[in-house]
Amino acid sequence: MLVQKFSVLKRLNLERLGQILFFFGIFFLCSSLFIGILFLLPAFLFSSFRNFRNKSYFKDKWNLSFFICGALIITNSLLQNFVLNNPLIGMWDPKLSLLGLINWIPFFWIFWAAQPYLDNSNKRRTFALTLIAGTLPLLITGIGQYFFGWIGPFKTLGGLVVWYLKPTFDGGLTGLFSNANYAGSWLNLIWPLCFAMIFENTKNLIKKSIAITFFLSIGTTLFLTYSRSSWGGLLLAIPLVIGEQSLTWIIPIILILFFFFFLVISNNIAGEFQSLMQSFIPEKFLLQFSSEGFTTLDVTRLEILKNALELIKISPWIGIGAGAFSVIFKLQTGFYKGHSHNLITELAISYGLPVSIIFFITTALLLIFSSKNIFFTRLNSGTNNYYERAFWAAIFFFFLSQNVDVQYFDGRISLLSWTYLALLRNIIREHKNLDASVISSFA
Repeated sequence: MLVQKFSVLKRLNLERLGQILFFFGIFFLCSSLFIGILFLLPAFLFSSFRNFRNKSYFKDKWNLSFFICGALIITNSLLQNFVLNNPLIGMWDPKLSLLGLINWIPFFWIFWAAQPYLDNSNKRRTFALTLIAGTLPLLITGIGQYFFGWIGPFKTLGGLVVWYLKPTFDGGLTGLFSNANYAGSWLNLIWPLCFAMIFENTKNLIKKSIAITFFLSIGTTLFLTYSRSSWGGLLLAIPLVIGEQSLTWIIPIILILFFFFFLVISNNIAGEFQSLMQSFIPEKFLLQFSSEGFTTLDVTRLEILKNALELIKISPWIGIGAGAFSVIFKLQTGFYKGHSHNLITELAISYGLPVSIIFFITTALLLIFSSKNIFFTRLNSGTNNYYERAFWAAIFFFFLSQNVDVQYFDGRISLLSWTYLALLRNIIREHKNLDASVISSFA
């Protein structure tokens, strides 16, 4: 009896420790991937040990789907390196495929290992608030970089963490990230959570002030990235989080903005009136929508996509290998692009169409099934539903944005996106269990 009680107590302590480590890791993730992993790795190992004892991995069809995806990625990488003759040998090193495994294989595990730490609405709310608080260093460094010219490097923890800030010049705010689009992608994953925090039912003036401050700061910082795709997330989050009642005022605002920008940038309305309006708008902003802002492009997104589709045809079943696109594209065009600007084509080029299709279908179904539980059921209500709407809106826009650019390969962003997917898996499970209990109560 004592041994059994000790075993239960030990398990509970490990669960509690794992939960604490998980939240610490999430808090530090934006500031430093290295420090975040120092906390998250043991947390995921603890949860994996518990899940393995429950023998739950292959019972879950979502795990099975990602497992098959991972097995194909590993198999195709080995074939590319050691078995098949690569038609592009000499142009590209196939060993990059093995290095590229780090972008996928660990995250299929994290999808499973993160679920115990997000398995109820209270944990998910704490997760959201921790994420928002952990984004504070990005806000501070981004605003300092943009308005005060901070370029660093800034060191802390004896040089363990070093932040390099780039001069903005004609670009947008980057903060702790290497690129404005990456900073915008992270902020888009956090921005919807600010709506949920504001809509929390609290009369505490300090809490409400903090919520409004983060809302305004993250919204402003996101705008200052001058990333067009990120601006889309600014608007899309509103109806998804607040609900259909927001459409009565968000649609007129969008129409007014479109009409205003048409007057400002249209070549058919040139004149003193247009020049006057343009004088009130930052030049950086105007460049994002005017033809002058595209004159410096060496190649269009459509041309990149066409090139990517041609590369897929070379080896549609097992792919060419990770990193192949950037090397081959530069050899063919003279221009360097780090990826194909589309996550689905990037996967297909790297590891073959079957991998790309399985990944796309699985993530799409996760979004579809979880959206049914979040948006179209009466079982969800109250403040926590705002957070669940926010999580769904954030990860939906993230994957939508990966069709025109790929920020996935930043370790912080990929880890957070997979954690969001784990969260959606929990929401699907919860509602399935709840529906079953409701049915059994009437039986």
